[in-house]
Amino acid sequence: MDMRLTTLDEDGWELDDAEPIAAAHPETFWMPPREERDALAPGQLVKLIFRILVADETGSEEVHVERMWVIVTGREGSLYTGELDNQPYCTEEMNPGMPLCFEARHVINIHRDEHEAS
Repeated sequence: MDMRLTTLDEDGWELDDAEPIAAAHPETFWMPPREERDALAPGQLVKLIFRILVADETGSEEVHVERMWVIVTGREGSLYTGELDNQPYCTEEMNPGMPLCFEARHVINIHRDEHEAS
């Protein structure tokens, strides 16, 4: 797997850095504490914000934003590896199981098992 973050220009999709969004909208945009986002383990489910470039019938491109779950598979330095756990609504070019890289700053939610203590 290519251990790098994607870009719209090179890959047709990228991840939003959620930290500036949370800082600008603290009352309405919650995200897990940094300590939790820095301590993710393989098997955990995390939600990320994807920006996906999609061409319409006329060939013009538009950016769609989707929040999707990713299964954490590993970590190398500050870069996490994971696999997409959702099928995006806007494209069939990305599918569940697709490998990707992300950082703690991209994580907007961590799935918690119902039996897990808060």
